Amino acid sequence: MKRILPYIFSVCTLFGGMVQAQTTGRMITTITATANVIGNVDLIVMKDLEFEVGSLTPTDLLVDPQKDAHAGHIKIIGSPKSLVRVTNEKQSILQHENGRSQLYFTYSLSGSIDNTQRKSVLLTQNNEVRLSDEGVYYLWLGGQLSGLENIMPGNYSMEVKIDIEYIL
Repeated sequence: MKRILPYIFSVCTLFGGMVQAQTTGRMITTITATANVIGNVDLIVMKDLEFEVGSLTPTDLLVDPQKDAHAGHIKIIGSPKSLVRVTNEKQSILQHENGRSQLYFTYSLSGSIDNTQRKSVLLTQNNEVRLSDEGVYYLWLGGQLSGLENIMPGNYSMEVKIDIEYIL
């Protein structure tokens, strides 16, 4: 009799970030990352998500995870050909340091077994993906930052949560 044991490991990656807003000039946003790894899977944050805008006139700012050089880049490493579930929240709020102003971040995630961003496919909030023959899968994190029409100078922070769960 063959016994199948499901292995479930959860990885939670938190991106803590800061937006520095100025009343004139250029705004640069960098979302930095740390990873808490549980089980036989590793996450390597290869590049942080960044937002850059030359002026504060746009109301929305989009980072395309399939094409934009500012997208975050994450490498998942595990057992070859393993099936994993990638789950992400739909939206996060960037809170101003004084607590009275907010920006809104809507996630967009793409992935591929190939480390080529333009070959990645858009993912939904709950995806099952298979690691490559070498046991890797690449994610690119982008999204839409909105609420810029009401931006106040100062620092904004947020957390981005992505869960990686082994299925088999």
